[in-house]
Amino acid sequence: MKDKNIERIEALENIHVDNLSWQPVKKASPILDEISIDLNSGKIYGLLGPNGAGKTSFVRQLLKLQGATRGTVELDEIDLNDIRRKDLARSMSFLPQTINNTVEFTVEEIVSMGREPYRKALSPLSDEDKKIIHEAMEFTDCLKFKDKSIRLLSGGERQRVMIARTIAQDTQWIILDEPVSNLDITHQVGLMQLLDRLRTEKKKTIVAILHDINLAATFCSDIVLMKDGKVVAQGTTKQVLTPANLEELYAMKFEVVESSGKGRTYLVPHYGC
Repeated sequence: MKDKNIERIEALENIHVDNLSWQPVKKASPILDEISIDLNSGKIYGLLGPNGAGKTSFVRQLLKLQGATRGTVELDEIDLNDIRRKDLARSMSFLPQTINNTVEFTVEEIVSMGREPYRKALSPLSDEDKKIIHEAMEFTDCLKFKDKSIRLLSGGERQRVMIARTIAQDTQWIILDEPVSNLDITHQVGLMQLLDRLRTEKKKTIVAILHDINLAATFCSDIVLMKDGKVVAQGTTKQVLTPANLEELYAMKFEVVESSGKGRTYLVPHYGC
């Protein structure tokens, strides 16, 4: 019989972070400094801030990849320290910023790795595993190159494969570290549209570290702004992405530009020219 706590975190509704701080040994100042925040299911969160703001360190704390100096993280009121890593992997999946493209695995083999949290060591894939893997590749339009080595794919194709792996992992929450970095604008938009489909069609919750303010404004329901290891603003995209908040974040002025006939607004920095 499954542990009730495991069942609860697989259906994760809320992440509660309280006074979270992290200061590596020999570091003069904390990387994360007294962060308190609630993240709720059913949303796409954009995590924005300048380089060195602590964004990657923050998501690594949520994933139990590094220990906090103080403070707590709770998943549906269960302390993160009380959750085994394998059980956590059934609740949250992670797409890191860099992908190892030197391996010779095929696309299908990469996507199959998403099923590891559900398998015993060295056990073969079950029919259910194979079904989930196929559906993940179909959803991300990867089936047509499923037998190709990941080394032979373009950057945009590799990102789709890694998203397919996170879908195959079948978690309620998907956390991504700069998923659109190194992609051209067409693939950036395509990937963000794919994340939006994951939220609307598969009811996933997305937490993505982003640098493109207007991509975040278009696709994210909620925004968290970070600077110097602190959360400086959080809330709905409309509430948070304002010229005043962005000026505080990036130390430069922004203006709102209306799109002709589209009903959209864009945030444009002043470059001083």
